[in-house]
Amino acid sequence: MAHSDPSSTAANPPPELGYPRPGEVLRRLRAQRGMSLRTVAAECGLSVSFLAALERGETDIALERLNRLAAVFGHDVGSFLGFSRGRATPSVFPLQTQEVLERAPGVTYHVLRSPELGYQVITAHFRPHTELGEELQHEGTDLIVMTQGTLVARYNGVDHELSAGDCAQWSAGYPHTFRNDSDEHARFIGVLFSSLY
Repeated sequence: MAHSDPSSTAANPPPELGYPRPGEVLRRLRAQRGMSLRTVAAECGLSVSFLAALERGETDIALERLNRLAAVFGHDVGSFLGFSRGRATPSVFPLQTQEVLERAPGVTYHVLRSPELGYQVITAHFRPHTELGEELQHEGTDLIVMTQGTLVARYNGVDHELSAGDCAQWSAGYPHTFRNDSDEHARFIGVLFSSLY
């Protein structure tokens, strides 16, 4: 009868346990955020050598330490290991903490990045008779939800009028831009499924 090595079981949980290796999760989240082991170590109070061994699958991690590590990436233990889609508490992004971009005269974007989920949220404000002034082309897909007023979305050479409540989705690889031909303010929320800003 074969006997398993108990020391390897701790660092390499068998797949039937139903959870990913914390080191693999750490490596993936670090890559998504562009963070070094040194940065993560400084934020969670664990050593670089311990985190490197965790990523290589050479050591296990206690629950309290795992909680500190998960918090660096805005997760709790459950969401870090994939048992829930997000933290047990909501993430709140106050308006004043979002990046503000003056995209063109009279056109302001607020940008919310959510790298762990792979998208960005843009809140756009177009004052009357303003336009983006350039055509955009980038990777991924865009979803636009008009929340106020009317905008003309020019997509691949064709104008589409969008009013409050309208939604549009498109492949962002084709040229697209926006303009406000009206006397009213116009706003939309855009979800960009590829980083642009």
